[in-house]
Amino acid sequence: MERRNITYESGSEFQAPSTKSQKISEIPPGWHKPRPETLPKPGYWPALMALGIVFLLWGLALGFNEVFSSSLVTSGIGLILFVIALVGWIGDLRDERKHENRRV
Repeated sequence: MERRNITYESGSEFQAPSTKSQKISEIPPGWHKPRPETLPKPGYWPALMALGIVFLLWGLALGFNEVFSSSLVTSGIGLILFVIALVGWIGDLRDERKHENRRV
């Protein structure tokens, strides 16, 4: 079987079009510049929330095995982590959007 290297200038379904032919200098009518223009800063709140959910579910699983005290402690830790992460994450989002919410 012979293999051929074929390149397409305008692109195809298997190859992205070249950037030289796709330059657009102005925004088409009816379109707008996407927002936000900057990426949000990275944070650890999503990971902490996931850990809280894991502890909550782990506590529920322990509850099915009739270890009630361990179930309450584990679920309590999970609930506390979940609430802390939720409050922190919402606080970060509010701080990020402060400049957009100012009244003119």
